[in-house]
Amino acid sequence: MGGKIYSLRMAKRMTQEELSAVLCISPAAVSKWERNLAVPSIEMLWALADFFGCTIDELVGRSENRLQQVGVYDEEKLQLAEVAEELLKCCEISRAKGLLAVEEEMKHYEGGSRFLPFGVRFFMEMFYKKVEFELIFQLLGNYAETLPEAERQEGRMIAVALRMIASGNAPEFLQETIASYVGIEYWEKLERRSKEQRHKRTREETIGNYQGKKPYSDKTALLEELVSSDDFKIRAVLRNLDNATLAAALSGASGELIARFLSNLSDRLLYFISEDIDLFQGTEEEMAEAQKKVLELVALVSVE
Repeated sequence: MGGKIYSLRMAKRMTQEELSAVLCISPAAVSKWERNLAVPSIEMLWALADFFGCTIDELVGRSENRLQQVGVYDEEKLQLAEVAEELLKCCEISRAKGLLAVEEEMKHYEGGSRFLPFGVRFFMEMFYKKVEFELIFQLLGNYAETLPEAERQEGRMIAVALRMIASGNAPEFLQETIASYVGIEYWEKLERRSKEQRHKRTREETIGNYQGKKPYSDKTALLEELVSSDDFKIRAVLRNLDNATLAAALSGASGELIARFLSNLSDRLLYFISEDIDLFQGTEEEMAEAQKKVLELVALVSVE
């Protein structure tokens, strides 16, 4: 943990004195943490995690174990995977109905990518103006490079994929190209989930799987009042909640509450969260702590 705190502090170009001032503790305490001579209290762990924008699991070095146990996945990678499926859908539409149909599809796009509809619109506008094909995608690639770092890989993938779609490349070739951006571990997991969707569980069956489930204990029944909350509040909480915390919180909740949250997720995220709930092996305390974090978000959402 000491090395992690040291690395995070150095990344912010802070001295031990500056970090201690932020946390209202002595510089000596920070020094002991970084040399592994002492460990932060739970209150300090929350403060450190909030300040550095990470999870407590990451601070204490449990992330790798959680990845294996629960299947926690990187949000950016999940976004890439979702956009990848949209690109494959665009490819199918293009081959069946032409590029104009893809443009029409993007007019009704409600996914999480802002660059995908822009990319399609930009290409079609330049195409109508009879701009040279190579120049169109050179410019689109330039636009991708101007995106924030967290979206840049997604932008590059979209630019390359749209070029292939416009060139009439086979879906199989496009899929392999997209897979190289998403990453094999996420692609394989998505493939497994897609097969399960088609052959085993529908959305309704996945949500209904928790019917009749009782809270794990009285300590993990902190969220049950949210069963009667409207969808707007549920979605507002979901937008601000990391997936690992959500899975831990719902693992200790009733089936009725799980259904309220899962029904407000996209199909893709629904199956990931459901899998994480089913594989969760945390303790009662971890479930309760996750639910407390959800309640904090509920309070913030209510104030807003």
